[in-house]
Amino acid sequence: MDKNPSLFDLTTQKNGTGFSRRDMLKGVGSAMVAATLLGFPFLTQAEKDTATGDPVIFSQFFMISQAITEHQDLSPGMSARFFNAFYQGNPQFPAQVSKLYSLLQPNLRAKQFQEIAKQNGLGDLLTSIITGWYTGTVKNGTDSILIAYKDALMYRPVSDGLIVPTYCGNGPLWFTAAPPAASMPEYMKEERLKATPDLDNTSKA
Repeated sequence: MDKNPSLFDLTTQKNGTGFSRRDMLKGVGSAMVAATLLGFPFLTQAEKDTATGDPVIFSQFFMISQAITEHQDLSPGMSARFFNAFYQGNPQFPAQVSKLYSLLQPNLRAKQFQEIAKQNGLGDLLTSIITGWYTGTVKNGTDSILIAYKDALMYRPVSDGLIVPTYCGNGPLWFTAAPPAASMPEYMKEERLKATPDLDNTSKA
């Protein structure tokens, strides 16, 4: 893994346009993040704005999440939701993420990453990140913010045999879709039609 403290070369040399190299690369990064998040319509504008407003830290957070969960197929959209919740609840979050990212090493296992984070005073942050991904919630003071339910990682091990616990008969948010058509015996259909008033005769009367 790249050992640079960010995804981009954040030097501040002027390029002759009046903008620093860092400004230009941040703009490119914002555009790339924005394009990636277009595929996730469930995101709020605030969640998109937080990720695109600090694209380097967002990218670092995403890779930290992959490393600590050992899941390379994490959703960038869900990552943006978690990122926004952490970002808004902790003013020190960007600086802590940058420092945490600098501790990543190639082929580092999650357990080793945790130990290194603890040694550098970032153990609590890393624990809160992995807890968020597995439970689907982020602790913000005395409140817990629900970020994901059926997509929480704790349900993955049994996803091939069990649905996520829910009161909905066919899985979480099943009630938001149109209900399936109810089957009706033929004789009931005939009786229903017979009971329909003759609108034409009624209008003529």
